[in-house]
Amino acid sequence: MKSKKYSPLWPYLAVLACMFVMCVTAPRAWQRIAVEHSILPELDAQAASPLARKRVPAAELDQPDRLDPVSQASDLAKTEESDLSDQIPVLSVGLPMEAPAAEPIVSPAVEEPVAAAPLTQPVVEVPQSLTSDTEPSVEEPVAAAGWPLPRILVRQLTELDQNTSRVAWAAAVLKLVRQIAGPDAEGVERRSELLAELRQLVERKVADNSAAQTFDSAIERARYSLIRWLAVWEHAAALEPISAHRAHDDQASSLADAVNTLDAALGKGASGSNWRNYLQVMKVRKQLEPSGTESDRRKLARMVIDRIEAAKRNHEQAKFVSTGPIADYEQALRTWAAEDLSVPRILERVEAYEVTGLPSDARIMMADVRSLGWAVTSEAQELGEVLETHYLNANLRAAATATLANRLLPQPPEIDAPVNDYVVRVPVYGRSRTFTKLSVRFVPDAERIRIGLEATGSVSSDTLATSGPATFRNEGRSTFLVRKLMVLGPRGLAEWPAISEAENNYTDLVALETDYDGVPLVGALVRGIARSQIDESRDEARLEVEYKVAQRARAQLDAEVRPRLVKAAKRIEKEQLATLKRLKLELTPLGLATTEERAVARVRLASLEQVGAHTPRPRAPADSWFSMQVHQSALNNVLEQLDLDGREFKIPDLFRWIAEKLDRPQLTKLEDLPDDVWVKFAPQNAVRLRCEEGRVEVIFAFAELVSGSQHWRNFTVRTHYRPQAEGLDPRFVRDATIYFDGKGVRGKPVPVLRAIFSKVLSKNRDLRMLSQTVTSDPRLQGLAITQFVVEDGWLGLAYSPRRAVENVVRRPK
Repeated sequence: MKSKKYSPLWPYLAVLACMFVMCVTAPRAWQRIAVEHSILPELDAQAASPLARKRVPAAELDQPDRLDPVSQASDLAKTEESDLSDQIPVLSVGLPMEAPAAEPIVSPAVEEPVAAAPLTQPVVEVPQSLTSDTEPSVEEPVAAAGWPLPRILVRQLTELDQNTSRVAWAAAVLKLVRQIAGPDAEGVERRSELLAELRQLVERKVADNSAAQTFDSAIERARYSLIRWLAVWEHAAALEPISAHRAHDDQASSLADAVNTLDAALGKGASGSNWRNYLQVMKVRKQLEPSGTESDRRKLARMVIDRIEAAKRNHEQAKFVSTGPIADYEQALRTWAAEDLSVPRILERVEAYEVTGLPSDARIMMADVRSLGWAVTSEAQELGEVLETHYLNANLRAAATATLANRLLPQPPEIDAPVNDYVVRVPVYGRSRTFTKLSVRFVPDAERIRIGLEATGSVSSDTLATSGPATFRNEGRSTFLVRKLMVLGPRGLAEWPAISEAENNYTDLVALETDYDGVPLVGALVRGIARSQIDESRDEARLEVEYKVAQRARAQLDAEVRPRLVKAAKRIEKEQLATLKRLKLELTPLGLATTEERAVARVRLASLEQVGAHTPRPRAPADSWFSMQVHQSALNNVLEQLDLDGREFKIPDLFRWIAEKLDRPQLTKLEDLPDDVWVKFAPQNAVRLRCEEGRVEVIFAFAELVSGSQHWRNFTVRTHYRPQAEGLDPRFVRDATIYFDGKGVRGKPVPVLRAIFSKVLSKNRDLRMLSQTVTSDPRLQGLAITQFVVEDGWLGLAYSPRRAVENVVRRPK
């Protein structure tokens, strides 16, 4: 039996996650083309500002206050404008492959991924005065050619060794870590031996003690960091003696052969020409000439590979571009896309991101991860996969129980309807009353969210049937059960046609009339014949009634569910997909699972150049009906894609810009915004968040601000939001203090700035984590917020049945 495909509904698990700073909401579904219902569907001008007349030379801008200077990042692929480059072309001719020729592609619309600008511009970052308050106080990285010391891990192990007597392994692990990396490292000669010793210690001691220490957050974070760094080090040690990829000249001939094979296979038709342009065949051929530069080759190869990857995300195109000449072409291009990377530099960039958490450092690290993935050597690819596993983890997670799903499931009303039908070829008319109860059942599946929708009910009838001279009045009752399966997987939501069964509980003859009831003897004879006919056809009538009840119940459930799926899919397309498309973000499913009690979705919200989570999330209470964890990387990825870096606005124009990006027109209606203030954001990391120690720190970096005749340059603004639950409504409330740091404000009074940002970040505007429509739903009565924490980069929220106050989970001390 074939399933019907629709765009996924699961983004509602993620919709709840991102309604945060400046009403930032970034729900998204991975795109799926429906079989029956296809679901695809900058403010450029600004007024002349005072900032345009008062430019600051680049040399005067604050340079990044980075704890670990790293070399310039590799150039990322730039998307070139082309009339045909924004679509994957429809191919009408098959390519010669080992398998049968590809069938014509019927759905070509896959958007070309847009690569970020090269990470080569100067970084304007948080001044030292701010860093001293907000960044971890750890040792400076080693500047030598050795491996950098993982300062966050060292700090965690040091705290455990000094404060937790139960962790006997912390001192031994700390000693080995310092021997492997840092200025006192014992060199390459013993590195493999030391890593093997550390691995044995982790497996024997750290893992053995984990069960009894699961709920100690400090121990859990240290274990998580240790396991992450050990995996990275082991693969880095395997790569260090080997070149990350072979020389380009060694692969030139194989690439030339791949280009020629693909060019010949595409043919001379319009479809082949479109594909040739989309895959940049002529430009690649030109770069094969001696005049081609390594930088140009790298950018071109990365752009083409990204286009092929975009085609693979289209279900209809995936097989075609993953095999044959296009697959060979992509593999050959990887020799150009990869960049020579030294292991110490890779580790330095990972360490820099761990310490600062800056979006700019995340992009630099991601450039290395992508380059390792394009490398020829398996050791480089494996290191890239390890970094992707640990630093591109899910940054949004939501879980819901079947109990909550059943409580929220709307129930159909009682249906009173006329009956006009035939049973055993006899016309039947009257009325029926149908009672239906819907319920949800979770079906265990380790790789998908598998949901069964069940409808149980009964049909009571009061009918008349006329056969010849006899009229029968019957009362009957039938029960039915309808099941419908819906499966949410990596390719979207699939729903199967409903199946049903019914049972006729009874059909009682309550009255019998004939045309001969007044005729002696004849009337009794006719009534007897009528009764005998009823008895003879009783079994046949019962089977027919059961079949019709089951059929109608099945058709009714399909008719009710399918339009709702289509309507929801269209709403997602209009509201959610459009927002994510504007922000150039992808919501990638990393884990979907169902047990009998709970459905869980783990996803990563990021662009190709952005990261996910890399720290352990807070564990939800075991009795929670709904829980959600959001990592700061998801929120920072959204903020970065607002494209505020280096831009200048009047304050009202800034909110209009954000409202347009997020499709949230209510942001344009905020009151008390200063309308005579111009701001220019820093070139990088204009807005970012840090989720630590029970609060969310919001940091704004400005290159300039003009208010009337007053002018400030190169400063940051930061404040804190603390979680506060009001009934079922989780909110973030701003602290009273707003801090200012940087050259432009050092030693100067800032009352004007404080007045400006007290309006922009008004304490009268709490930030809701969930929509008020959700939290005020009467069906949630009896629940309470049993977890609302901010720790180690995560926001954690959980709802459970109301319980004693002392049992509420709070932030671990």
